[in-house]
Amino acid sequence: MFNWPQKAVENLSLIFPHATFYKPTDAAVVALTIDDVPIPGESAPCSTRWILDAIATHNQSVSNPDENARATFFIIGSHLNQDFELLPDMVAQGHEVANHGFVDTWPALQSTAQFEAQFQATHQRLQQHLPAYPIRWYRPGRAFYTPPMWAVLKRASGYEASFALASMLPLDTLARTAEPAFTAQYVAQHVFPGAILLLHGGSVARSQNTAAALRLILPQLRSQGYRVTTLSDLWQLPTKVTTPHSFMAQFKD
Repeated sequence: MFNWPQKAVENLSLIFPHATFYKPTDAAVVALTIDDVPIPGESAPCSTRWILDAIATHNQSVSNPDENARATFFIIGSHLNQDFELLPDMVAQGHEVANHGFVDTWPALQSTAQFEAQFQATHQRLQQHLPAYPIRWYRPGRAFYTPPMWAVLKRASGYEASFALASMLPLDTLARTAEPAFTAQYVAQHVFPGAILLLHGGSVARSQNTAAALRLILPQLRSQGYRVTTLSDLWQLPTKVTTPHSFMAQFKD
């Protein structure tokens, strides 16, 4: 059966070999990733906790803790606020913390020195909140990257030498499409084994939308037999060996 989202990301992975769009696997597992968190300037408890609470509420209905939904939260360094326990609480709840740069901008337009400085600044801030915690993934703002950026990523200790992208476009960042039911429906159209799902925080409105959408998305995925987990957990699954197809060959399946 032709699966357009899966075939599309398979072809993207051939064009952009230094990026991770999905995990080749037959397992009914998807990664949930949340970008742009937290919200700058907020006090504790901050609005990002609405997203954590939505996941925690869903997990209360899961009898086996090994099947709890978990997420990878991509943190913008300058967004860290007065809720100093947010990142430790994320990790304590089984979630993963990752690097999303220091400001919400286009890192592909920065000089190499500026990109590396901001990459390292966020890494250091994450380490201040989570001493000795292994930061494994970096996702570039706006999803674009350059060869010099990849050179920086390759020499960053502990990081995967691949930019963590996703299997879907971020329509929840647009005012016209940032509505929970639409977000849930859109996510459902991009689910397949090994998919990397992408939602957003970073503002009160986006955090509200993501929290409400997850209350629809997580039960639906569970009913379809999918396990929702972190990017690192998905990545450690055995890799399915596939034979790449050309773009036009997909339409013959």
